[in-house]
Amino acid sequence: MNPKEAAKTLGSILVSKLLFSPLGLIAVGIAILLIAVPVFMSMTSKSEDFNLEDPDSNLDALSSSSGGAYCAPNGEIDQDLWDGQFASAGVFSGMGDVFLEVAANQGIDPVLMAAIALHETGHGTSSAVVEKKNPGGLMGKNGLMVFGTLEEGLASMGKTLHNRIIKDGLVTIADLGSVYAPIGASNDPTNLNSHWVPNVTKVVSSLGGLTMNCATSTGEFAKPVPNVAVNSNFGVRVHPVTGKISRHEGVDLECTQPELIYSAKEGRVVFAEYPSNGLNTYGNVVVIEHENKLFSLYAHLSKIDVKVGQEVSQLQPVGQCGTTGRSTGDHLHFEIHTGKLFGKRVNPMPYLEKGA
Repeated sequence: MNPKEAAKTLGSILVSKLLFSPLGLIAVGIAILLIAVPVFMSMTSKSEDFNLEDPDSNLDALSSSSGGAYCAPNGEIDQDLWDGQFASAGVFSGMGDVFLEVAANQGIDPVLMAAIALHETGHGTSSAVVEKKNPGGLMGKNGLMVFGTLEEGLASMGKTLHNRIIKDGLVTIADLGSVYAPIGASNDPTNLNSHWVPNVTKVVSSLGGLTMNCATSTGEFAKPVPNVAVNSNFGVRVHPVTGKISRHEGVDLECTQPELIYSAKEGRVVFAEYPSNGLNTYGNVVVIEHENKLFSLYAHLSKIDVKVGQEVSQLQPVGQCGTTGRSTGDHLHFEIHTGKLFGKRVNPMPYLEKGA
C-alpha cells in the first residue's frame, strides 16, 4: 500500500471513530461549540449602533449634550484638578494663573482654553510650543506662527478664541472643532481631526468641567462620561482578565484618570465603597437609587466623591475614572439594575441613547 492510500485509509478510520463512538461525538460537539460561541458572541455583544471595532464611531450614538461637555459643579474651577494638571504639563507647568488671566481678559472659559492648549501641544511637549512658543496651533501666512515668549503666544491664542467664541458664536467644543480641526481637511489625510472634539472634551473633564456654555441636563438619563466611546458592550464576551466566556452585566465606557464620572440621573447614593466580599472585582464602586426602583452603578473608580445616603443631582460628579478592582486599565464599568440593589442587570444602552 502506498503512502497516499495508507493516509486515506487512516482518515476513513478516524472519521468512523469520530462519528460512531461516544468520545468521537463529544469531540465533534466541542469543536462545534468553539466555532459557534464566538459567532454568537459577535451577534449578541455588538449592535448596529455600537461598533466595537471602531469605538470612535459610537460617539454619535451617545452624543446629546449641547455644549459637548459637562459643567463644573457650581460653575467654578476645581482648583485641585486644575493645579494637578499644571503641576506636570511640559512648558505649561506652573502656568495655570497665566491661563486664568488671559481667559479673564478675553471673556472666555479658562477650562476650555487650557484643554485646547493641552491637547494641541501634547500637554505642553510638542515642538511647536517648545521651539516656537505657539500654544494653540495658531497659523499665519507662513505656517505655524512663532512668538518670542510663551506668554505672548497664550495672549494671541486667547484673542483668537475670543474672536471665534464671542464674535463668531462658536460656543461649543464641536463648533470650535469645525474650525480648529475640520474633518476631511486636505492637510489631514489620516483623519486625526476626528479625534479633536472627543480628546478636548476628555481634557475638559479631567479639569473638572466647563464654566461657560455647557450642558447641565441631558434628559432622563445622562451619559456618566461626556462624548463617550463604548469599549465593551452588554452581553456575552471573552473576559479580558480571565480569558473565559462570561456574561458582561454592563458596558465599559472609555475614560482616563482623573476624568470625572457623573451621576446619570438624580437620586440617592446607596452604596459607595471598595467591597470586601465577592463584589470586590468592581473596585471602588458607587450605586445610586433612582425613581421606579432603578439603580445605576459606577465601577473601577480611582476615587469616590459621595457618601451613602447623599442626595445627588443629575450630572453631579460621583468620583473619578480609574482601574481599581479586576480591570485591565482605566475605564468606567456602568450598569443599570432593576427592582433592587444588585438585582437584575439590564442593558444600559437604551437608557443612554440620544433621546432616551
